[in-house]
Amino acid sequence: MSLLQLAAKEAKILSSTSHDSNDNAISESLDNNSSSCTSVSDNIEVGTGTDLFRDDGENLTITLRMLHFCRDLAIFCFVMVTYAALAKDPPKVSRAPVAYPFFPQTTILTDWYRGQISKAIENARSSDVAFIMFYAPWDAECQAARKEFQLAAEYMHERVKFAAVNCWQPQSECRTQYNKVYRWPVLIAYPPHGRGIQYNGPVTAFHIIQFLQKICNPIMRINNEYPKDFDDAYLIAELNTSPGSLAFAVFYTTALRYLEKDPQYRITFYVKPSNVSQPSLHLHLWNETLIFPISDLPWHPDEILKWIFDNLHQVTSWVLPSGSKSTTLSTNMQNGPTLILFTPRNPLRVRTDYYHMLQEIGQEYHNCEENIIVNIHSMNINSKRSDDLLQYRNLKSLCKLTQNISNRRIISYMNPVWSNSSSCPERKLKKDCELVIKKSINHFCSSLKMENCMEIVPTIMENEHICNSRTVNFPEVYSTSLLTGIHDPRSAENLQKLFQKEKCKQFRVAEKIQPASFEKANLNGTEINISGLACKTNKSLSLLAMDSLLHYYFAQKLGINLNNNTDKSAVVILNNKMESHYILQEPINGVSVREFILNFTKNYLNRSFESDITLNLTSTMHPIYKNPKQEKSKIVLNELNTHTFLPSVLKENEAVAVFYYSKQCSFCNGVAFIYLTVAKKLSYVKNLVFARIDGENNILPWEYTMETYPTILFFPTKWKSESRVFPSGIPITVPNLIGFILTNLDPGLKLQAIWSICRQTKFPEEKSSCYSTLLQETLLLINSILKDWRISNERHKQALLHKLRQLRQLHLLFAHSSQSHGKIQEYFNKLNSYTNSNGDYHGIQQKSRSRDEL
Repeated sequence: MSLLQLAAKEAKILSSTSHDSNDNAISESLDNNSSSCTSVSDNIEVGTGTDLFRDDGENLTITLRMLHFCRDLAIFCFVMVTYAALAKDPPKVSRAPVAYPFFPQTTILTDWYRGQISKAIENARSSDVAFIMFYAPWDAECQAARKEFQLAAEYMHERVKFAAVNCWQPQSECRTQYNKVYRWPVLIAYPPHGRGIQYNGPVTAFHIIQFLQKICNPIMRINNEYPKDFDDAYLIAELNTSPGSLAFAVFYTTALRYLEKDPQYRITFYVKPSNVSQPSLHLHLWNETLIFPISDLPWHPDEILKWIFDNLHQVTSWVLPSGSKSTTLSTNMQNGPTLILFTPRNPLRVRTDYYHMLQEIGQEYHNCEENIIVNIHSMNINSKRSDDLLQYRNLKSLCKLTQNISNRRIISYMNPVWSNSSSCPERKLKKDCELVIKKSINHFCSSLKMENCMEIVPTIMENEHICNSRTVNFPEVYSTSLLTGIHDPRSAENLQKLFQKEKCKQFRVAEKIQPASFEKANLNGTEINISGLACKTNKSLSLLAMDSLLHYYFAQKLGINLNNNTDKSAVVILNNKMESHYILQEPINGVSVREFILNFTKNYLNRSFESDITLNLTSTMHPIYKNPKQEKSKIVLNELNTHTFLPSVLKENEAVAVFYYSKQCSFCNGVAFIYLTVAKKLSYVKNLVFARIDGENNILPWEYTMETYPTILFFPTKWKSESRVFPSGIPITVPNLIGFILTNLDPGLKLQAIWSICRQTKFPEEKSSCYSTLLQETLLLINSILKDWRISNERHKQALLHKLRQLRQLHLLFAHSSQSHGKIQEYFNKLNSYTNSNGDYHGIQQKSRSRDEL
């Protein structure tokens, strides 16, 4: 319905309403004023309805005008926007920087520095195992990982294909697909089948090599023997391993995904081939064996991994801090005291003997019920450690013989001329020929050293074409591939040689990283039993191990220099609640660690005061010069540490002010300037020493440990137990700090401190006022000593008389020769030296009064 129709309808409705006289009068006046509406008023009854109709007509006109205006405005805006869109230049966007190779061109890996991720993955999938580094060229961690990635590629390039992709290049394929990566680099290994496995361990070459070796061989086969190649726990799956087995595929995928979720590799995966219809899975822990509930849970990698991590518990474990701010250590140490073993965890060596020693101790320590399973597990640890030592020695001797493989001579009996059995028709001739060749070879090998003889001919000759005539001509020693007659590089013999070669290669590299360390034999024969000790005390220890090659700085914070130890190992107990730690000083072995744990339980250990500050004791003095050319401007502060604190503050005949600060305290910097200003003003007081100490990094006895920083502690000359702390409610300013020190000084040193302040006053009025105060203090001190002299015995009167003489001379100098600094200093030295040799004033006064009272 249009607006006109609506208005007509309203007028018709209004015309049927009643009107009064007043309305007629108003309508008549309106009709007289407007002649254009006469015809309309004649046909419509005069009244209120006519007036409303007129008002509605005006509203209708305004509405129509507004509609036309809006339409025109919309058309105008559309035209202007269209014009602006056509006339405006395209946005000016800077071009992406030119991509450049991140890795050297001579490297063995492929660098897709333009971000071609599809080509990189396609090329990686063409090999059995591939390892790709997704990087950002500007990232510092990527730049640090570049060299490690190259070293890993040089070591593993024969088995793994290495590649790198620039995933930060703008408008590249990789950047378009993965634009929400918040940390670089991202390292992903691609096995032959399935999705990629991300590497989350330390970005070092040898840890990457360890990860890739486990990717190549995530599962080990086992028959009926007891496994020994594991660290904390192991998993045995008994299932059908025939080609196309779904159960084996699930278990294989589980082993690969486990490497992604646990960088410490605490669990070793074993498979036991069996012709069974339903797989079974056993998780062997230190005190129990758990069976996977296959009837309740589906046989799926996610379910298996969840079940493993929910049930995994152990008495010892490796701690792997992330290298950034994290709560890894606090989570492990918040439940109570913790024993930490710092020892190298060589990634190229399967097991660590010191860690297995800690496992053995931990199982004994937590063996509350003396379970048979625990004892069997402990015995297996002992046998495993013995086997490790034996294998290490054998491998060391074997690899030492084959370390110069390129310089060794290979002995061969093969004749370069091809001959058949007709060359030796007579069987007797054949036997004679074999005998002569054997004797010749034995004679030749006897002239060589054992390490120079690489290959020995077989004792049984299967071929009859050895000799081609009655006269045997022996060939010279030369290299040949016909020693075994097998040209297949994947034959059993060649694979065994390759396996041995790889073992020796890995052994030599592992020895370069860190030689293996084994527990020294117990020559004393003493045995300490800590069986079930964790259940008999409320100070139960958590046993952790930390790689000293990666996390040596944690040991340094505790005052342990691992470089001083050949095995780079140490044992420490941390009690976070008591804010103390204890360091094992004896050589590390099973007896010393057990005794260390037992002494801690019985509170026999002394708290260690070592920290990273105590590792470097060469610089204890830090002079701070305001003006090196002027001796009076030099300020020397003693930088104290754990070892020098008590000898310095408890030194007799010296008053010591100590400034406690922390490197994390920003307010300490402002207070340090005030402290230096006061030290400069009191620099002429000979027996007043100003020092400072880092209270956060230096471990002090409890009575000298401060909870807040900055804190100023003052030790008087004689009564060291009467030390005072600067009040916390008073602001630390130069006048307040000077007043605090003067209040706690002995009378003689107080007088010298006031003179030191007056000496450095520059303005004449202030200098005159300062010396007036000094004269008053001198008279007060003389008056006090005279009172003591009257009540003293004859023994102390001579000492007090000597002091009165020195004070009299000082008073005269202050009044008449205040610029005679040399003489004033001389009398102060005499006063202080006599005081130091005969005791302080208060002590003399107290002793004399007590004797008089007696």
